[in-house]
Amino acid sequence: MSPSSRNALAGASVVAIFAAAVIRLWVASMTFAADTEEWALTVLAARDIRAGHWIATLPGGLRAGPLESVVLTVIGLPFSESSVLAVWPILATASVAAVVWALARTRLAGPWPLVAAALAVIHPASATLSAARPSAGETVTVVIGLAMLVLVERPSAQPPWWTLGLLLGLGWWQSDRIVLFAIPVCVALIASGRLPSGGSALKLGAWTAVGASPWLIRALIGEGGGGLPSPPEEWGAALRSQWPDLWGRLIGASSPVDATPLIPLGVTIALIISAAMVLAASLVLARRPRARFATLLLLPVTAIAALVSDLDPLLTTALLAAPSALLIVVAVSVLPDQHRASAAIVVLAVCTLTTSLTARTLADAPVDRDDPDALAETLESAGVTAAYSDDSTALFLELSRPGIASSTVVYPDDRRDAVAREARRAAHVFWIPGDPERAAAVRDRLNAIAGPVEEFTVGAYLAVVPIVNVPPESVGP
Repeated sequence: MSPSSRNALAGASVVAIFAAAVIRLWVASMTFAADTEEWALTVLAARDIRAGHWIATLPGGLRAGPLESVVLTVIGLPFSESSVLAVWPILATASVAAVVWALARTRLAGPWPLVAAALAVIHPASATLSAARPSAGETVTVVIGLAMLVLVERPSAQPPWWTLGLLLGLGWWQSDRIVLFAIPVCVALIASGRLPSGGSALKLGAWTAVGASPWLIRALIGEGGGGLPSPPEEWGAALRSQWPDLWGRLIGASSPVDATPLIPLGVTIALIISAAMVLAASLVLARRPRARFATLLLLPVTAIAALVSDLDPLLTTALLAAPSALLIVVAVSVLPDQHRASAAIVVLAVCTLTTSLTARTLADAPVDRDDPDALAETLESAGVTAAYSDDSTALFLELSRPGIASSTVVYPDDRRDAVAREARRAAHVFWIPGDPERAAAVRDRLNAIAGPVEEFTVGAYLAVVPIVNVPPESVGP
C-alpha cells in the first residue's frame, strides 16, 4: 500500500471516529426520546455514590453492577452532573475505539487497527446509538470484555494473570454478559497452550475474586447476587423472533428502536452482505493464521447465546460491534493490495452514512410515554418530596428533580422506598394512557383513606396527593 493510500485510509478512519462521537452527542440531546429506565437507574446510582451510599448493584434489582455510575461519579467530582452526561458520548466513543485499536494491533499492522477502531464505533448503527448515554453498564461491559481479549490475542506472550483475573471479576460484578467474552478468552488460551497452572492459576483466581468481591459479598450474605439469565420458555424463540430483525439493525437497514425497515428489502440485503463478508473472511482466515482473532468467536458465541437466553437486541449489537469490525477488516484483505484502501474507505463512508440516517429517524421515533419533566416541576412547586408509581414514572421524576424520592413497583429499592415513606407529602403518580381504570380506582381509594386529596393533571399524567403519606401497600391492589 502506498504512503498516500495509508494516509487517506488513516484520515478516513479518524473522520469516522469523530463522526461517531458527533452522532452520539446528537442522539443524547434528543431529550426524552433517548431516555431509558436503565439510563435513569445509572444516573441515580451515581448520585447515591456521590452522597456516600454504598451500592453493590444498580437500584431496582437489575443484574448490573454500578461501574458506569462509579465512572460518572469520579469524572464528575470537579464538574456538574449535566456536564459529565454531556461529554459521555465522547468518553464512550474514545474508550471503545482505544480498546479495539489495541485489540487489532495485536495481529494487524499499518492503518488497519485504526480502521477496525473506526468501524467498531460507527457500526452497527444500533450499537453506536445505544452508547449515547450510560445504560446499566453496557459500554463498561464491552470495554472490560475487549480488554480481556487484548491480553490474550498475542499468541506468543503470557498474559498478566492478575490483570486478566481482575478484569474478569469486575466484568462479572458488572454483568453476567462478561461470560460471552470469557469463552473466546478461554479458547485463545487453550489453542495456544497457555492455560494457567500452579501459581498462575492461584493468582488468576484470587484477582478474579477481588474484582467480583462486591457481587460475592452480596451473594454470601443472602441478598442475592444474580446469576446467568434464565432460559426462555421455548428454546430458540429469541433466535426466531429477534435475529431476522437483528441483522437489519447490524447493517443499519432497520431502526434500532423497533427494527422497522428503513430501506426496501433491508434485512435481505443485510443477510447477503453479511454472508459475503463471512465467506471472504473465511478465505483469509484459512490461509493466514495470524488473522485468526479469538475475538471473532464472539459472533457464533452470541448467536448460540440467543438460543439459551433472551438477549436484548441493542445490547447484542453492542457485543457484536468489535468482532464485526475485525471481520470486515479481515474480509477486505482478500482484495488485491492496490484496492484495499479504497474498499475500506467506501465501507467507512457507507457505515457513517447509514448510522447518520438511522440517527435521524430517532428524532421522529415514537416514545413509550410523555416527558414527565413538567409534572416534576408542578409537584416540586406543591411541596411534594416523594412519588409512588407502578411503572417507571417516579424514577424519571427523581431524575428530573432530585428532591423527589422515588418508589416504584417495577424497580424496587429498599433505601428509596424507606425515604419515600418518611416524606410528609407524597404523590401517587399515574401515566393515564397506561391504565386509566387503575388510576381512577386508586384516586378514589386515596380519597376514602386520606381525603380530601389534591389532584394534578399535567399532560398525560395524573398525580394524587393525599393529606398524609399513604404508601402503596395501604391502598391495596
